Amino acid sequence: MRRKDREVTDINEIKQILKDSHVIHSGFRTDDYPYVVPTNFAYEFDGDNHLTLYIHGAPEGTKRELIKKDGRMGFEIDDGGQLMVPKDPKENTPSFAYRSVMGYGDAELVDDPETKKHALQLLLGHETGQKLADFDVSEKTIEYVGVIKITVKSYTAKAHGGDDPEFK
Repeated sequence: MRRKDREVTDINEIKQILKDSHVIHSGFRTDDYPYVVPTNFAYEFDGDNHLTLYIHGAPEGTKRELIKKDGRMGFEIDDGGQLMVPKDPKENTPSFAYRSVMGYGDAELVDDPETKKHALQLLLGHETGQKLADFDVSEKTIEYVGVIKITVKSYTAKAHGGDDPEFK
């Protein structure tokens, strides 16, 4: 990471970035160029703070075909950010406040109904802020929806701005 001053290493801060973010940009390998698609996502950490991501979508399509060929992929997640307007435009130029997590891992298509249900409950909980137990995902939904599990191999997190006194 070039800007070490913006690196986020505290696991609780990283978890907060993920909690506050709602779109993952997933990049899959093609023969020529990356195929990037934005989707909602779910996440969980195991006891050793290893990150697993889940995305969902149609039970067929381009990203699923690409994963069948090669599951290696990259991702970027951010909180949407906001413009930072300088208090004195003569002294500073505008900037942009953001928090992000990016990395890579191995994507796999999930067929197991229990894993799919767990992933969809995580996703609904993440998007609504409610508890997992609040969501009884129907068998029909589990059967139809395509779920992709991403075992994250490496990631970094960054944050910039928000509390800079030079900006409004």
